[in-house]
Amino acid sequence: MSVINKMLQDLEQRQQPGVRSAKKEQAPRHDSGRTVYFLGFAGLAIAVLIGVLWQNHGVQSQTATKLTAVASALQVAPVAKNSQQIEVAEAKPDSIMAILSAAPIAAATAEQKPKPVAVAEPAVAAQPAVEPQVVALTIQREVAPVQAATEPASIAKPQTVIDKQRLSTDEQQQNMQQRANASEAAGDTGSAIAIWQQIVSQQPAEANGYLNLARLWLKQQQIITASQVLLQARQKGVISAEINMQLAQLAVRQGQWQQALAFLPDQFELAAQPEYFGMKATVLQQLQQHAAALDWYQRLQQLQPDQGRWSLGAALANEQLGQPAQAHQYYQHAWQYRQALSVSSHNFIQQRLKATEP
Repeated sequence: MSVINKMLQDLEQRQQPGVRSAKKEQAPRHDSGRTVYFLGFAGLAIAVLIGVLWQNHGVQSQTATKLTAVASALQVAPVAKNSQQIEVAEAKPDSIMAILSAAPIAAATAEQKPKPVAVAEPAVAAQPAVEPQVVALTIQREVAPVQAATEPASIAKPQTVIDKQRLSTDEQQQNMQQRANASEAAGDTGSAIAIWQQIVSQQPAEANGYLNLARLWLKQQQIITASQVLLQARQKGVISAEINMQLAQLAVRQGQWQQALAFLPDQFELAAQPEYFGMKATVLQQLQQHAAALDWYQRLQQLQPDQGRWSLGAALANEQLGQPAQAHQYYQHAWQYRQALSVSSHNFIQQRLKATEP
């Protein structure tokens, strides 16, 4: 306003000499006074307008600067957590409109400077509801392995540990034999044969597998197959009195007495295998080798005097050799120990006692 006052004073000073000279030369006219007054008011209005425009331009520049700062704050301000709205200090929509309309007020009071607006972090629109769910799922997938990895070992569930000790060879063989016997008892001879074959393949030097396998084949009336099993044992170098006796019996069933004798060599102790040598004496007697048969019967009768069958064999050999007195004595001894003999043997002994009586 001081600028406008100065302009008015200068205008009045310029107009005063003209007015004074006019008063001296001629009387004032009403039309020329109005014109001068109009021109002065117009100049004053132009000066005021120029000042207002100048002040308005400055206010707009300051407003533009402030708006630029607000826009920068909007771009740079970080996103608030939990989608909470951030308040703007003194920057509500009403105050912003006041800033934009501050030009007229600034023109009225040129020396009054606008107060600086404190710009805080602007409010950010809340994100869609889907994004927090996705973030939550991602966190769960990433955190779960960490929790599992950091879980103390003491909380781990105990596991049942079964200590399976490996069976020894003998225990395995016993287990297989029990299975074979169970199959045979159940009437499943085929399964029993298969198990015994497996036992033979695992223990080719043991006689037990061959003997049981041959017995099962005989049970199936497979005499040739049983003989092949026993011969296989001899070829494997198995030395067994029982295998030899079974081979001899199979030969006897086929009427091959000489072959049966070949399966009964003198390679065992008499005391350990009395049955073996008793069969050999019987084969010798059938082959009409009475002296050799008598020798074995006498030795057996001395080893087992309570066995009447050895005395009966010796009595028969003596009769074949033409020695009835010696035969009578052996018949008497056989009758004395006849408990283990059959009824037919009892009758035969009584008959021969009468026939050889002196």
